[in-house]
Amino acid sequence: MAHGIGAFLLSAVGGYWVLERAARQKGQLKRVGQLLGGLIIIVSLIGAFCQVLCLATGSMGMCPLEKPKRGFFCPFSGKPATSESASNP
Repeated sequence: MAHGIGAFLLSAVGGYWVLERAARQKGQLKRVGQLLGGLIIIVSLIGAFCQVLCLATGSMGMCPLEKPKRGFFCPFSGKPATSESASNP
């Protein structure tokens, strides 16, 4: 589980690198680079937060935001909610 947190934090560093490279560009490339870098950082930090929350709550292997009874899909859990659990309220 801890290696997943490290991967998310490394990808946040990669997002910062993209932001830094985008600052040197001009026009559309600069805007696209800033958007992409910011998106990478945000998704990485959310993923790291989910991993830390899993460790803190003791729900190893399950995303605490996942609600299979309502058909919610957490992109960080790696498995979608089943259609059977989504159909039962």
